[in-house]
Amino acid sequence: MVWNKQRIVDELKKLYEAGKPLSYNAMTRKNQSLVSAAAYHFGSYSRAVTRSGIDYTAVTRRPRWSKATIIAQIKEAKRKGIDLHWSSVTQRRDELGKAAFASLQPRLFGKWERALASAGLDSEEVCRYRKWDQNSVVSELKELSSNGQELNSGALQAQDPGLHAAAVRHFGSYDTALRAAKLDPSQVRRRKSWTKEQVMTEIRQVARGGAKVSDLSIRNANAALYGAAVRLFGSFAKARAAAGVTPKPKKQ
Repeated sequence: MVWNKQRIVDELKKLYEAGKPLSYNAMTRKNQSLVSAAAYHFGSYSRAVTRSGIDYTAVTRRPRWSKATIIAQIKEAKRKGIDLHWSSVTQRRDELGKAAFASLQPRLFGKWERALASAGLDSEEVCRYRKWDQNSVVSELKELSSNGQELNSGALQAQDPGLHAAAVRHFGSYDTALRAAKLDPSQVRRRKSWTKEQVMTEIRQVARGGAKVSDLSIRNANAALYGAAVRLFGSFAKARAAAGVTPKPKKQ
């Protein structure tokens, strides 16, 4: 690989997010070419790590987070009655918020739900009893809509009964909550109910029409299709592959 500053930064971020050790000694044993390139392009390996937005002093120590420390944070939050829903904890800037993001590392739990389960909590119960107010209801409805999520009353009650109940409780009716989120209830009710076959068919139609079928392009141009693909296949890339469609290579 021919290294440049951007590739070095991208690779360091990728390794960090995957929970790989980034200490100088560990990297010289496993990825000497990256260490050498970092020193060449940034003046030193530590400077390259810092320029990647990573605290170098943190990577030189033993990993701060372990399964035990994350579980301890969750249990302490539970005792204090803190909302442990993912959307809530990731907005925090304290140790609980940091623990939530750390839990995603493959060496730890991989998912926040698994961390909750390891702490003796039922993730479905956490979602059901999430602490809601009007602002959080509106914010969640907007986010789900932008991701192409089905938001008719029946679909939401099946997928997130806690949110639906909170919408009715705080706004008096579900339609009123939708309007507060700048969503037209009549349009929501008419929203298409997707199947895997419909998702694949539409992806093929987009490709035949000459439009881009990259993740970003579809998300921006057709949020409903993108959201259905992610929901039914796990990711848009998997849905695209199932449809037998290959994205056009970027122009050099």
